[in-house]
Amino acid sequence: MDVYVRPFTSRKIRENTWVIEGVGAYSYLLIGNQKAMMVDTGMSKLNLREYVRTITPLPVMVVNTHGHFDHTGGNGWFEEVYMHPNAVADAKRVFQGAEGYPLDYPIQTVREGHVFDLGGRTVEVIEIPAHSPGSIALLDREYRLLFTGDELEAGQVLLMGFGDNAPSCQTVEQHQRNMKKLKERINEFDFICPGHNGTPIDKSYVDAFIENDQKVMDGIEGKRDIYSPSFPKEIFNLPHIEYVRRSEHEGSAIVYDIRRIFIAR
Repeated sequence: MDVYVRPFTSRKIRENTWVIEGVGAYSYLLIGNQKAMMVDTGMSKLNLREYVRTITPLPVMVVNTHGHFDHTGGNGWFEEVYMHPNAVADAKRVFQGAEGYPLDYPIQTVREGHVFDLGGRTVEVIEIPAHSPGSIALLDREYRLLFTGDELEAGQVLLMGFGDNAPSCQTVEQHQRNMKKLKERINEFDFICPGHNGTPIDKSYVDAFIENDQKVMDGIEGKRDIYSPSFPKEIFNLPHIEYVRRSEHEGSAIVYDIRRIFIAR
């Protein structure tokens, strides 16, 4: 059985707002008066666009929170796809086997401050690169939701790459800068909708991550056992495990490389 073929399920999390689950990250459907938006598309080999038609007849655009394939694998079912310029290089990099994925699709790029207008519903781009150099948050002003991809969630935020190939943004200090940036907008949203591990979650996670990052920067080293139910030993075997720690605080968790705590100066 192909593990990348699993029937979609969906649930309504707010008026005109759905979370769709299939394979990979959560996909969120935001419905406006004139258009709809998919925030990420997972990586199911089933046609996500056909499933979305059972919820809304409106034209649908895609906006990716970053370029990792578990968030972009379903992009090719849609005609209009947006992401940060730093996400483009990753977006069509399949994790395992490209067969069954529509990858011949055009990409348009957006940067900090871009606002999408769905008709009575606007969504603003906020750059927050740490887990990935192309990471953005999406602030849904009217419905008071913040979509954070893999930069803020209730399982763990992964801030470690593989040796010298790790993106320069993958530091604890950079992650905290991003969280403080979101803190400045805290009065503009009520809930956070992340890419994995439960949704929606309380916006108090912003403070928890700021404090967690600070603990690490203050020299309090996390534990060596980095694994969790969503990050199991049976599946993940990191080649540089000796350098990786997991710091937990008030429900937040960051998995980081002890050699990459501070931004290079």
